[in-house]
Order: sequence, then C-alpha cells, then structure tokens
Amino acid sequence: MDTPADLMFAASGRNVVALDRYTGRPAWRIKLPRFFGGSIVTIMAAGNEVFVGRGGYVYCLDRASGGVLWERGISTSGGGLVMMAADGNGATDAASVAAAMAAQAAAAAGAAAAATAAASAAS
Repeated sequence: MDTPADLMFAASGRNVVALDRYTGRPAWRIKLPRFFGGSIVTIMAAGNEVFVGRGGYVYCLDRASGGVLWERGISTSGGGLVMMAADGNGATDAASVAAAMAAQAAAAAGAAAAATAAASAAS
C-alpha cells in the first residue's frame, strides 16, 4: 500500500476496517464510539477523510489512520441515517461534504415522513 487512496473500507456493527485494495490485508481497524447507535449505514471516502453514517451520527475518520476527527449528531425521524454523495458537485473540503450529506439526510427523512403520512391518509 503506497497511499491512503489504495484503501477500501468495510464495516460491521460499529467496526470499520480499512483494507489494502491489492492484498486485502487490514491497514487499520476502529470501533466507533457510542455503544448504542445501531449499525453502520454508509461509508464514503472523500479526500483524506472517510465519512461513516451510523444511527443518528456522522463520523469523520482520518483516511490514513482511522482516527476519529469529529462526530456530529443529526436528528432523524426514522431512527437511521441515510447519506448519499455525488462526485464532482464542487464540495472539496470536509465541512462542505458533511453539510451536503446532512442536508440530504434531512431531506430523505422528510420524504419518508411525507410518504408515511400519505399512506396513512389513503387507508
């Protein structure tokens, strides 16, 4: 492994592991803080960070070491966090990426609530 870009990421429960994409050997492994919080929903690598969605939290990990750079709680009505990312939308720094993911998660939670209300009204 020459650079952090040569890593791929996998998760189970609250554990995240970075694997060398050529050999499959673990480069680092981390157990996310907050015992209660559900399983990991999404992993997204962007630049030198890896963003992980778990429960109502977003974690920003250092791509090379796996160290937690920051974590942020995001209120969701569905109890889980759904994140989506698109490459090339001009978000080049970690704060912009995190803000875009938070906005998308809030929009997804609102859409799910609207669909539930519509289904209830129809029955």
